[in-house]
Amino acid sequence: MTRWETTLLQIYAAIILIWPIRWVVLKIVLGKDRPLTPESPRLDVVRPPLVSVIIPAKDEEATLDECLTAARAQEYPRLEILVVDDRSHDRTLEIARRHAAEDPRVRVIRNDRLPRGWTGKTYVLHRHSGLARGEWLWFLDADVAPGPAFLPVLLEYARENRAELASVLPELRCETFWEQVVQPLAGIVLMQSFRPSQVNDDSHPLAFANGQSILVTRRAYDAAGGHRAVRDRFVEDIAMARKVKELGIPIRLAVTRGLISCRMYASFGQLVRGWSRILYDALDRKPWRLLLKLLDPIVFCQSGHVALLAALAMVATGGGSFAWWLLGMALVHHVFMYAVFRQVYDVSVPRSKYVATFPLGNLVTDWILIRAIRMCLTGKVAWRGTSYDAGISHVEDAVADEAA
Repeated sequence: MTRWETTLLQIYAAIILIWPIRWVVLKIVLGKDRPLTPESPRLDVVRPPLVSVIIPAKDEEATLDECLTAARAQEYPRLEILVVDDRSHDRTLEIARRHAAEDPRVRVIRNDRLPRGWTGKTYVLHRHSGLARGEWLWFLDADVAPGPAFLPVLLEYARENRAELASVLPELRCETFWEQVVQPLAGIVLMQSFRPSQVNDDSHPLAFANGQSILVTRRAYDAAGGHRAVRDRFVEDIAMARKVKELGIPIRLAVTRGLISCRMYASFGQLVRGWSRILYDALDRKPWRLLLKLLDPIVFCQSGHVALLAALAMVATGGGSFAWWLLGMALVHHVFMYAVFRQVYDVSVPRSKYVATFPLGNLVTDWILIRAIRMCLTGKVAWRGTSYDAGISHVEDAVADEAA
């Protein structure tokens, strides 16, 4: 081998060695996070607090019925459910009214406007949370299905940790090929910046909450300024958690197993647009942070794919010892990557059969990050039928973009 070939293999070996280190770190980190399950301790007090479930719903006919059925089935005695129909064009309002007719705990409210300076979800929750009577507010997305034990388990988890804001990482329901391939990888890109062990450390400034399901006391919510304080955010959950933690109020984030699930996006287009928006806002709309996230898979993952293809081509054309060394190292690289991604996929989609598709998932997450960087540079975001400019003024109907 030539000198440059030896140097190239040494650099590649350093890249490969990152992966067993990552496997060990993941094993340790995931081992520390005991998941909440239906068998976890439940709140058991003489007079449990009233909990107000607030469900914002904009064109959610595909998921709202399951969500409301699950909310009504909670094994908890003091519950009220507020469904806010936010200018829906489908059967969302009809579904909500049917549940209200069947269950007196369900109230249906209609929102008919979106003022400038607000994102849609933050305005809906701000405007209508004042109608809730509960000591605890449970903000629940319409695409989430909590199991019957979820609320008493999460309330006990919050009580045990003296937390006034608690949220969870649900299991993901992935029903299409692209969901199975991309969702776990997109999720890990986000969670690399928000480690649960740091979020749950009261002395650490890092804060995170998952808006799919947030349980917060009325006291903490009001003290943090409610959703008015985060009115221009697309991932208001993280911003809200940050404001609560800055007040010195404990927050908690838990992994779950068999307790709650969520189907975030039903199509490839929704998945790409949705995760672009999430990463754009979660990383504070800073292109350099997103660029670092993009460089990670390019250097440490896709270098392995390039090396494998190059080695196979060289071996097929009679390459020498360099080609065989490169091929062997590339195969080892992929074995290590598979072992790490096996853990990654299992966090959000237990027993996933799609782990081996991670090279394809890498490419899609690259595109998601590129779109998020473009949002930083243009200041334009389209979501839920509305386009927003850099100042979070809704400027035009985005139905055409959503259908693209």
